[in-house]
Amino acid sequence: MKLPPLNALRAFECAARTGSFSAAGAELGVSSAAVSMQVKNLEEWLGLKLFTRRANQVRLTDAGRDYYQKAAMSLAEIASFTEALTEGGTRRPLVISATPALAQLWLPERLKAFGEVRPDVPLRLRIEDDRIDLEAEGIDARLTYGGEHPEHRTQPLFTDRLVPVGMDPHMDIRTAPLVEVSWGETISSVQGWRQYFVQHAVERQDLAAAIIGQSVPSVVALVQAGLGIALLPEQVVGGEIRAGRLHRLDGPVLDMPRPYVLVTAHYKSRSRRLRTLAEVLGVR
Repeated sequence: MKLPPLNALRAFECAARTGSFSAAGAELGVSSAAVSMQVKNLEEWLGLKLFTRRANQVRLTDAGRDYYQKAAMSLAEIASFTEALTEGGTRRPLVISATPALAQLWLPERLKAFGEVRPDVPLRLRIEDDRIDLEAEGIDARLTYGGEHPEHRTQPLFTDRLVPVGMDPHMDIRTAPLVEVSWGETISSVQGWRQYFVQHAVERQDLAAAIIGQSVPSVVALVQAGLGIALLPEQVVGGEIRAGRLHRLDGPVLDMPRPYVLVTAHYKSRSRRLRTLAEVLGVR
């Protein structure tokens, strides 16, 4: 059986599907030059020109278009068969890692929706702060805030904004005790009460926090206990607000500078289980 080099075939399929070597490199976790070299190796092996190259643009030739259709179908069939073979019999759990805020406040109802669509897939949820090594820890998907993950596929979930919340809807942001979130070094770009009052020119004498919580869930608990008001991500705590366990207070908002994201290994991201998860999570 005469088969082309599989790495070269995979690089070609990705370049043809995405329309550029740069996009293919980003998906595969390699440089655009590496993709170009793999495609060139495949062209030499086939004795056919698969792309025309002009400046920074590439376009499939007629032969390349025909070969792509067959290659894409074959690779998809191999991926589907492999997934069925490795997952169908063992019911290997889908391992999801998430920050405390997402895992405890935003994710549960979405995991319920996933379970309704894929009841055959057992789930394992890990709650942990950054930084996480997906490969070493055997994690299929990571949900976190911002962050740079050039070696993996990163898909935005949503961009949130910080809103003032309290236990009593009539609490005044100018006088109520302040509860602050300790965001940590990895997401230090998120602003707090001091920046909030300065940016929006809200007059308040005491800007010091009465109490600081280690995470968003801990701050939610402190606010619900009546210890003060907090600036919290609106979509993340949306379930608590809708249920009446927190109240959105009158006052301006702060846009969070980066989105919450879904991070997966490139080679796993096209599996049916992770595609379904991405859809349920509302990946844009």
